[in-house]
Amino acid sequence: MVDIPNEAWIPVAPFPFGETHVLLTHDLCYMRVWGPQTEAEPERLELTPDELREWVRVDDHGRYRPLPGAKTMRTGWEVTIATADRDHQAVYDALYPLAMAQRSLGSEGLRVVSLDEVLLRQASRYKIAAELDREGRRAAANVLCGQCVKAPLWNGVPWPEGPQIVCPEPCSVLVSLCREAATWQPNPPQPAAVDPDLPFAGFEQPGNEIREAYLRERYGDHDEQR
Repeated sequence: MVDIPNEAWIPVAPFPFGETHVLLTHDLCYMRVWGPQTEAEPERLELTPDELREWVRVDDHGRYRPLPGAKTMRTGWEVTIATADRDHQAVYDALYPLAMAQRSLGSEGLRVVSLDEVLLRQASRYKIAAELDREGRRAAANVLCGQCVKAPLWNGVPWPEGPQIVCPEPCSVLVSLCREAATWQPNPPQPAAVDPDLPFAGFEQPGNEIREAYLRERYGDHDEQR
């Protein structure tokens, strides 16, 4: 862990960046980043931006994080990274790819693509996703986007004030959820107890947290409906 004197840091509150916080030194040559904290002393890491990218792609359960914006960032860590060439973008992209670049385009320069458009252009095994009905699309967006730090501009959310990360187009994880949800429409599966060790995007597996949340949102009490 790089030891930087306290007076070297810019004396302002760290700015939030998704689930992390970022602090810069006066000369902009170092960045301190930390994730969601616990009561325990944070683990102090020594990582390059590429190593940080790999670090944050795994959650506290050891599961791969296919959705970088998911509110499943590892907890209890911090890292100080040298940015002598002032390449802060590499650190931001390690945490949330393209977030700063998209934000810098502004509300007028960023192309926003709807879920309907994204589903219509799917092919092969994902083509069935376009058959998901309107209520199913609403439920899928509510469930998955509710677990993400990004503001879904494509779903009608206005351009946010402050440093919040924006999302201009439905992600591949949402498309995958829509595909599975479309296969459930003829005969909705029964709910199962949530298993936190199942893969985050393992929607085909009973007990997956997103799958079970979708079934509750879309179908409510199965037994009452049958």
